[in-house]
Amino acid sequence: MTRLDAKSIFGVWAGSVMCWDEKYHFDTDAYAAGIERMIKHKPHGIYTTGSTGEFYAIDFDEFKLMVNIQSELCGKAGVPLQIGCCSDATHKTLRLFEYAASKKEVGAAQVVIPYWMELNDREVLQFFKDLYSSCPDLPIVHYNIPRCKRFLHASDYLKILDVCPSLVGVKYTFAGSNFGTLQSDILSTPMLSYFVAENLLVSAMQLGAKGSYSSIIGTNPAYMQKLYSFAASGNWNEAMQMQRFLAKFFVQLGVIIGQVGEGDADPVIDKAMAVASGFLKAHQRCRPPYIGWSDKNIATLKEWMQKDYPELVYPK
Repeated sequence: MTRLDAKSIFGVWAGSVMCWDEKYHFDTDAYAAGIERMIKHKPHGIYTTGSTGEFYAIDFDEFKLMVNIQSELCGKAGVPLQIGCCSDATHKTLRLFEYAASKKEVGAAQVVIPYWMELNDREVLQFFKDLYSSCPDLPIVHYNIPRCKRFLHASDYLKILDVCPSLVGVKYTFAGSNFGTLQSDILSTPMLSYFVAENLLVSAMQLGAKGSYSSIIGTNPAYMQKLYSFAASGNWNEAMQMQRFLAKFFVQLGVIIGQVGEGDADPVIDKAMAVASGFLKAHQRCRPPYIGWSDKNIATLKEWMQKDYPELVYPK
């Protein structure tokens, strides 16, 4: 078994994008090729089916195919693996969770709390209790995102740990809007491993965060690995320069998005960046209702990245 705990969940984890053919069927060959390419760059781990991984757009049979591919490839390479088990109802989450738990190569599951209507405290606790009762041996990372109506903090996690001791980590999204509470949450729950987005990774690691679930690693893995190595070794000046570079990139990317009139939903922009950088060889299409960037605007993005941000372009 390769189950993970809070101490073994650290570093830069690569987010997997789903791949669709021209009829929007799951392109398993392209998906596997992308995972194999990422594995060659030795990320600290790979995770699936969050927002970038279009968890909301796949059916259960596709989920099982995806898990099978990841388990085989990551298992063979010895790369830690987390499977996103996210849905809008407990019984749906449990079905995903139990399938992920059946694979010895899966180190942990990422979950969101059901999100259509806001859960009260009792409902949140029951959700995690149900997960733990179903598969107590599968560690859980909470994908903490305001889209789920509830953004959880240390006071919530301490209660959750009483009913779900398999909780080991937190993907703390939108940390910039919650930076003050990030510090207190990390201090209050040192038994959990906290992760943030790339544009605040260094600042958050100074507070005790352990790493990033990253989309930028899907443009040029070497950049994010270098950034993390600087921060992990306490080389804060160099690390902070790289973080400021990323923050500037995302600000200017927002301007580009406005100019070309394309979407900026997580899978849309993450695939656009990965294709424009030259790392992802699959197509940038997303499953409706979200629309991937046009080939013309991918070319525009590619030209801009090569000119202004060559550090994020995958070397040929």
